[in-house]
Amino acid sequence: MKPPSWGFFHALKRGHDVPYLSLMLGKRISDTNGRTVGRLEDVVVAAGARFPLVRGLVARSGRGRNRRRFFIPWPDVEGWSREEFVANQVDETREAEPGDILLARDLLDKQIVDMDGYKIVRVSDIRMARAGDELRVLGADVGVLSILRRLAPGRVIDRMFGFYDGVLSERIVPWNLISPVDPIPYDVRLNIPYREFLAVHPSDIADIIEQLDVGKRAKILALLDDPKAAEVLTHILPGVRSSVAREMGERRLSGLLEIMPPDEAADILGSLPREKAVVLLSLMGIEEASVVTMLLGYDPFTAGGRMTTEFVSIPNSMVADQTVEYLREVGVGAETIYYIYVVDGDGHLSGVLSLRDLLRAAPDEVVGDIMLHDVVTAQVREDQEIVAERLSHYNLLAIPVVDDEHVLRGIVTVDDAIDVMLEEASEDISELSGVPLEDEMTVMGDALDTRRWAGTMLTFLGGLLGTALFGAFRDSFAAALALVYFIPLALRAAHDASLWSLAVAVRDLGDKEYEMSRAGKILLREYVFTLAAAILVSALSFLAGLVWTDSYGTALAGAAGLFVGVSLAGMLGLVLPMALRRARPDPAVGPGRLLGVTVMTVSIVSFLVVSGLIVRAWG
Repeated sequence: MKPPSWGFFHALKRGHDVPYLSLMLGKRISDTNGRTVGRLEDVVVAAGARFPLVRGLVARSGRGRNRRRFFIPWPDVEGWSREEFVANQVDETREAEPGDILLARDLLDKQIVDMDGYKIVRVSDIRMARAGDELRVLGADVGVLSILRRLAPGRVIDRMFGFYDGVLSERIVPWNLISPVDPIPYDVRLNIPYREFLAVHPSDIADIIEQLDVGKRAKILALLDDPKAAEVLTHILPGVRSSVAREMGERRLSGLLEIMPPDEAADILGSLPREKAVVLLSLMGIEEASVVTMLLGYDPFTAGGRMTTEFVSIPNSMVADQTVEYLREVGVGAETIYYIYVVDGDGHLSGVLSLRDLLRAAPDEVVGDIMLHDVVTAQVREDQEIVAERLSHYNLLAIPVVDDEHVLRGIVTVDDAIDVMLEEASEDISELSGVPLEDEMTVMGDALDTRRWAGTMLTFLGGLLGTALFGAFRDSFAAALALVYFIPLALRAAHDASLWSLAVAVRDLGDKEYEMSRAGKILLREYVFTLAAAILVSALSFLAGLVWTDSYGTALAGAAGLFVGVSLAGMLGLVLPMALRRARPDPAVGPGRLLGVTVMTVSIVSFLVVSGLIVRAWG
C-alpha cells in the first residue's frame, strides 16, 4: 500500500494542510489487512538534528493490565491519512532508543527557551512538514491558535480556519532555536540546543533565569562553569538574585562570590540572612572576604555601598612607560582602565589620568605632570542618587569615592549610575501610581499578596465613606438638587490638582534629606499654583452653573465648594508624601494610593459642607 498522494491532512482547509502533533495523537494505527493494532500515543525523533526527521511512532494497545506500548519504525509506516496510520509490520516488543525524543512526553506542555527572543515559552503543539515520504519536525507552536486547536473538535477546527488569516495566526519557534528549561534532564534531551544555550551572552541567560520558577533558577546556574555563572549572577535582578543565592550550595556560592566584582558580592551577601552571610564569608579567601566586609559596612544606598574597589591606582612618581606596563599586569581585574587614579604614599587622591592622555604622553614623562589635578569626587556617605547625577552632569565614565581624609576608597562606574537612575525612576512611578514594586523593581505578581488586597480594601473603604457622606448631606441636595452636577467636576479637578503636587513632591524632594527652608519654598510655590488653579476652576464652574441651574445661589455654592476642594487637594498632594517619607509606611498605602482615597474624601466633604452651608444661607 502506497502513501496517499494528497499528503497528511490534504482534506483540511487552507492553513490546515500541515501535520500537527495534537491532531495526530490518538489516531488509529492499523495493519495492511485493516486490523486495528493500536492508537498513536507519541511521535519519536532523534536528538541532535537541526530539523529532525521522525524516526517512528509509539503505539498503545489494550487496556488496564493488558495495556502495551510498542515502537513502530517510520520505514514500516506504509501510509497515513487524516483518520489513521497504516503499518506493514508490527512488532509489539520493540521500543524506542534511550536517546530519542518523544515529542508529546518531552515537549508538549513543557517550558522551553526561545533562543531567538531569549524568553520562556510553553509548547502547546509541534508543527511538522512532509519531506517526500518522511516527516520532519519544524518547530514548536506556542501561539493561541495551538491551544484552540487542541481544545476544539475536528469540525470546529475546520470552521475556525475559515477566519485563520484575518484573526488568528500561528507562532512557531523553529526547532534549532529552542532549548529546554531544565538542562539535560531525563525528560528533555535537546543536546545541540543546550550547547547553544550555554553559549548565550550572560545577560541573556540572566533574563531567562528571571522568568523561571524558583526551583529551576539554581539548576540553570549549576551547569555553567564558575566564571560564566558568576557573570550571569551579577546580571540577574537583585530580588531574583537573592532567591537564587538562597537555593545554591554554600561551597559553590562562596566560590562565585570570590570571582565576581566585590560590590556585586557585597550586594548578594547583604540580601541574605546574617547567619548564611557569615558562613559564606568564612569560606571565601581572606583577601576577598576583607574587601567585601569593608563594603558591607556602608549603607547600600550611598556611594560607599555602590562603589567597587577594582580600580587602577598608581603613585605620582611613575612615568608613562611604566604605567602602560603596569596596566598590562593589573588591567584585567579592574572595573575600568579608562581612568587611572594617582595617589600619594598614604593613599590620598592627588589626580586622575585618562587613558587617552597616557597614550599621548612621552614614555619618560612623569604622570604627576600630566594628570588632571581638579578631580570630581564623591564622599563615601553621599546619597547614590546625587552620585549618579554628578556622573551624568560631568559626563564621566567613573567617579572616585573618597573618605573624610580624601583617601581613595573605590569608584562608582557609569553602569552603576544607570542602575540607580532606573531604580529611582521605578520608585517614583510606584509612588505616583500607588502600586508597590518588588525588590527586583517589577510589579508584584502574586495574587495572594496581602499588600494588593490591603490597597484594594483601602479604596473600597474610601468609597464607602464617600457614599455615607452623600447620605449625611441629603438635606443640602434636597434644597438644591443641581449640586449633583458639580460632583464629578469636584472629584476630577481635585484629583488633577493633587496629582500635579504629588509629582512635584516625588521629583523635587525625592528620598534625600531635605532642608526645611527648601521644603518651605516648594510649599509656597505649589500653594500659589493651587490657588490659581482653584480660582480658575471655580470661576468657570460658576459660569457653567448659571447655565445649568439658572440660579445664582446654586452656581455660587457649587463654585465655592469647588474652590475649597481643589485648594485642599492640591496641598494634600504635596504635604501627604512629605509626611509619609517621615513615617515610612507600608508600600501598600504609599502616596499614590493613599492620596487618591484621601483626596476623594476631602474633596467630597469640603464640597458638600461649603456648598451646603451656602445653599442654606441663601435660602
